[in-house]
Amino acid sequence: MAEPRFRHSGEVSWIRARLRAAPGGTLACAALVLVTTFLAAALPRAVDGYEDTALRETVSRASLPGRSVTMSLQVSRLSVPLDPEALLTATSLRQTEARFQKLVTPPLALERDQVVYGVRSVDTVATDPGLPRIPSDALLPPKGTLVAQPDLAANTRLVEGRLPHPRGDDRSVEAVITDRTAKVMKLRAGSAFHLEDAVGSIMTVRVTGIVAPRTPAVAWWNAEPDLRKPRLVSLANPGGDPNPYWHFTALIDDSATNALLGLQDGALAYWHHPADIGALTAHDVPALRDRLAALTAGPAAARLQAQQRDLRVEEQGLAKLLGPFADERTAAQPLVLVAAVGVSAVAMVVLLMAAGLSAARRRNEFILLRARGISLGALTGRLLAECAVVAVPSAAAGLALALFLLPAERAALAVWSAAAVAVVATVSLPLRAAAAARRPRPEEREDIVATRPSRRRTVAELTLVAIVAGAVMALRQRGTADGADLLTAAAPVLLAVVCALVLLRLYPWPVRLLARPLARLNGAVLHLGLARAGRAPSTTALPLLAVLVSLTVTSFGGSVLAGVESGRDHAAVTAVGADARVQTDSALPQKLASQVRKVAGVREVTGVRVDPGQQVMNAGTPFDLLVVDPEPYARLVAATGLGSSFPAGKLDAGASRAIPAIASPLVARTFGNGVGDPGSVRSSVGPVMVRIVGTQDATPASPDHAFLIVSKNALARVAPATRELAHGPSTLYATGTGIDAKALRSVVSKAAPKALVMLRTEQRASYGTTSALQSGARHVYLAAVAAGAGYSVLALLLSLLHNAPQRKALLARLRTMGMTGRQRQWLAVLEMLPQVLLGALGGILVALAEVPLLRQGVDLSALAFSAAEPVTGASGAVLRTDPPSLLVPSAALVVLACAVLAVQARLTGRRGEGTELRMGERS
Repeated sequence: MAEPRFRHSGEVSWIRARLRAAPGGTLACAALVLVTTFLAAALPRAVDGYEDTALRETVSRASLPGRSVTMSLQVSRLSVPLDPEALLTATSLRQTEARFQKLVTPPLALERDQVVYGVRSVDTVATDPGLPRIPSDALLPPKGTLVAQPDLAANTRLVEGRLPHPRGDDRSVEAVITDRTAKVMKLRAGSAFHLEDAVGSIMTVRVTGIVAPRTPAVAWWNAEPDLRKPRLVSLANPGGDPNPYWHFTALIDDSATNALLGLQDGALAYWHHPADIGALTAHDVPALRDRLAALTAGPAAARLQAQQRDLRVEEQGLAKLLGPFADERTAAQPLVLVAAVGVSAVAMVVLLMAAGLSAARRRNEFILLRARGISLGALTGRLLAECAVVAVPSAAAGLALALFLLPAERAALAVWSAAAVAVVATVSLPLRAAAAARRPRPEEREDIVATRPSRRRTVAELTLVAIVAGAVMALRQRGTADGADLLTAAAPVLLAVVCALVLLRLYPWPVRLLARPLARLNGAVLHLGLARAGRAPSTTALPLLAVLVSLTVTSFGGSVLAGVESGRDHAAVTAVGADARVQTDSALPQKLASQVRKVAGVREVTGVRVDPGQQVMNAGTPFDLLVVDPEPYARLVAATGLGSSFPAGKLDAGASRAIPAIASPLVARTFGNGVGDPGSVRSSVGPVMVRIVGTQDATPASPDHAFLIVSKNALARVAPATRELAHGPSTLYATGTGIDAKALRSVVSKAAPKALVMLRTEQRASYGTTSALQSGARHVYLAAVAAGAGYSVLALLLSLLHNAPQRKALLARLRTMGMTGRQRQWLAVLEMLPQVLLGALGGILVALAEVPLLRQGVDLSALAFSAAEPVTGASGAVLRTDPPSLLVPSAALVVLACAVLAVQARLTGRRGEGTELRMGERS
């Protein structure tokens, strides 16, 4: 038979007719593509957005020198014997700045209008006795610095006196100071102070005026420290408190920089180049760090030093600021990739499911067209055009919506993601139809119970199982901390696919086993419902796969979020050791424990003597010696969960000279064979013989150190000096709920002013104030949970709508046969209930299996804590089973399916049978 020729206008009319024939399905397909495209395009832009925001927040919080690229040149008469003054003139500084700007190339962007350069002297002691000194053991004199920056008059407002004269020599120079500096240092216009260097050279500085900043917030006043006001600086004092002293700055004219060469160490020329915060993007950070490295020790640095010897770019500032951000971003990216792959897989599965159900519904249409002579290519082309008319505009609308709502620097990845969705939505139905209509074959039933999987399907499933096993092993061995590829990131989704295949293999067995006993019961509802469930077409696999994958993504996202919260809780209780801790280096007042016990919210107070830095005789392992009251300390261990069951009775047992002790595994190994071996221990009361009677992996009083725990009563028997007040508890651990922090600190400050007070709630809250990088990644997981739940509902509704016509016809026939409305409702529910329960229970089982399987390889520390501030107990941030995200979506799906089916059965009963029982309808 000759193939009929279809003109272009005829094809357009055919497409228009097909779209008008099913307007509801067309609109539903368009909405599905629009939403999926929006999510696909929004995800990369959201990631770029929060990463860029985090980077800019990190840089903006730093001081101006901390976010700048700083260049410096040390000049003295010794380092530059020939004409050193020429290097410090304003003209020379401008020329050096111009040479540097020629080396600045993207992605490095600097705020050129905020560049600050000048010359400063090295910190020098101000010897005048009239200058204020901070009371301390050393009573250190203040130190001063002379600074010369261009445009002094333009950036200052004269309060008193005059501006400095642009002349100076090696022994004297004129300067101005700010009003705040004058107030603190007790100087005024006409005063003088003297700076003395290490070799005894003295420079006289005459204060000619007092100035105030015109605009304190500009870079001119913030590039160098102490320009606006003096600051306190502390000098380390081994064995005592630090010795503080004042440090202040005086401003000289930029033409008097030659005077700074009169000091032994000369002067330091500097150029501060603040980064353009608005131009920073997270994806440029690696290239930006490479560019900064080239300026500090690469080819650009060599070019600078070829023009001027000893000119160098500092490694501090912006280069140092980007390091922690890059580490935190690198650690978080694999976790975000896992969420992205999960959501993408769910979206693709639902799109393919919708196409498969549509192809199954229109199978007779395709067979009829093939019987009338249309070629396979022409049929595929028509379906491509039909799908493209709906998918392409919807994808374009979703992409435009994502670009408008989520501004970001890059758009390429969003466009490619939207294009991928459009391609899948366009070609999935034609390809499925071409596969179904490729060879004409007689129509036959494909019941899910009766259909036997082909050999090709078995081989494909076994291949997939092998791939999933490899992905899980790779994730467990490598972990997300070292990065993740697409295979390891897809491990949770692939596990769900494998479990769906296994469940489909097992599904016929319980249906067959239940069919015989239910057939013997009176009444047709149970028997007929189970029979209909067994006669479900094999296309049921698509909705089941979509539901299972969606539920898996939802529960996995919930496990990640639960692991982050649990990790923060664990880290907080590990850092504090209880709900509140009062700690000092010496013994606390004896009455403080009873006073703390009276604070609102405190339930129990446990005192512990902590002697850090102790050692086993003839061994080099340092540890904390903890002197405790065994019974209260055992209750503290039980309340915090830090450590296993504490054997309090063993610590007071025995009266030998070797007192019992509980040790950490590391300390126990220093006693020879460990448990039971005695040894001599150095302590604050002298050598003590101890005998290890047990080990604990962790303990509240020493969470991150090796420890040895002894009873205070047992220690008092061998060392009576421990009864003295000086050897009382140095730390108090309080447990309770809702402890009044203000009242606790008030009580402690009166009794022990130097004691440190820490509360678990405050420590936990500090982890909650995460950076934009962590909060953004957390929002991605929240979106993954929401998207997974939404797609699971959508997959279920699509499955129910696909079988709705057959179900309506069946219910109408049963109504004509006398079945009551309630019986029809139960029948409709029982027909789909096994498949819905299979998907819900499968989702729960997969989620329960994923947590222990993937826990070893998924490190959540990057989401829970900042990379710049490592915390104790970070290892607690691992995957945790989250009951709400595990049970609520599954239960909601079952309830939703039952409700939809019951409503459908009720509405069918209100319509005439003639509406449903038409010739040609399949049952």
